[in-house]
Amino acid sequence: MGKFIDFDQAPHQERGSGIRVAPITGAEGRNMAAELITVARGAKLESSVPSGSDRHLFVLSGEALLDAPALRGKTMSSGAFASLQEDTAFTVTGKATESRLLSVTAPPPGTRSAARGFRQGVRVVSIHEVPAVDVPQSRKKRVFLATRDTIGSERAHGMIVKYRQDTETTMHMHPDAESLFVFLEGRTRVTVNGTAHTAGFGQAAFFPCGDRHSLHGVDAAGSSFLEFHIPGVYTTVR
Repeated sequence: MGKFIDFDQAPHQERGSGIRVAPITGAEGRNMAAELITVARGAKLESSVPSGSDRHLFVLSGEALLDAPALRGKTMSSGAFASLQEDTAFTVTGKATESRLLSVTAPPPGTRSAARGFRQGVRVVSIHEVPAVDVPQSRKKRVFLATRDTIGSERAHGMIVKYRQDTETTMHMHPDAESLFVFLEGRTRVTVNGTAHTAGFGQAAFFPCGDRHSLHGVDAAGSSFLEFHIPGVYTTVR
């Protein structure tokens, strides 16, 4: 079954001084492991990417410093998206204010995948600088972040999707991929297990393989969300 998540109500666990982590996918995630990470000012998260996996970090709010062997002292502000290669050790340090990051590991630790992985060490882009691709027939725009074309990996398909008020993605499912939607700007109506939720910043929806869902625009000014499908090569059935 799918699930709707409110970050403020998610159970957080301390992972060191100034570091709190809340699971998003939890035990339901077979293809991905997604977490919400809160880093206090001056706190330092030390972590690594599991063998056989790609890891993606997205800054939801605040500002943090990313350090890795291939990248030193990279400041990541809200909207920054980082992809990290397997077996890469890294640290994230909170800067002037508390920062909240989404972490997505594909596939989860200890899970092997035959899909081709990311091989560029560390790559950081801002969603505000990557051009959006217009999809007029669907009344939406897409900003591609982690795809076979952008980072050379087939382990995940990650993008920002921008809706108009009249955008509608009708009920469908992906029999061979898990899906995660993290809502950013405006409001989007998402159907989870037959129940419609009007979602905004600080909320997310997760769907296992084969779980049916739909999305609809709500606001006249439009809305946007971060969308993951894992693995990155998948099918859509309506």
